[in-house]
Amino acid sequence: MLAIEKLNQFYGESHTLWDLDLDVPAGQCTCVMGRNGVGKTTLMKAIMGEVAVKSGQLRYQGDGSEIELTKKAVEARSRLGIGFVPQGRQIFPLLTVEENLLAGAIRAPRSQVSEDLERWYERFPILGERRGRLAGYLSGGEQQMLAIARALMNRPKMLLLDEPSLGLAPQV
Repeated sequence: MLAIEKLNQFYGESHTLWDLDLDVPAGQCTCVMGRNGVGKTTLMKAIMGEVAVKSGQLRYQGDGSEIELTKKAVEARSRLGIGFVPQGRQIFPLLTVEENLLAGAIRAPRSQVSEDLERWYERFPILGERRGRLAGYLSGGEQQMLAIARALMNRPKMLLLDEPSLGLAPQV
């Protein structure tokens, strides 16, 4: 599904990702672990196009054909079926819960958006209860659930989660 070869990324003079190789097979869960500051978030942002890569290849197998991602914009990567839940949530605080979810439905067929909303309200009942509330007034854990549900509204083929359990209650 995703093949990364010899990926190099810099922040100024700081070489943050050095000849990184990674294969993420379709249908598998792959976890990247490490201590703070080793480049996990930078890797996610490089896959999504939020940070530029200096060299290397990012090849994605989306709808049957292999696509080189390094020159694709963030929006194009999302349209190809790559979902991203960033660290720190990055919800739209001045939009309602439902408006946030609708903002995530880029790829979803319009005829199925209502069905998808109900699916995620069922999975995350607190979001259904708060659908008309401004997202900025949700608790940290509720905002995290919203960020995950918003990414899922796009019907991603691959979902990147950066610190997905941050702020969630242990039972969630």
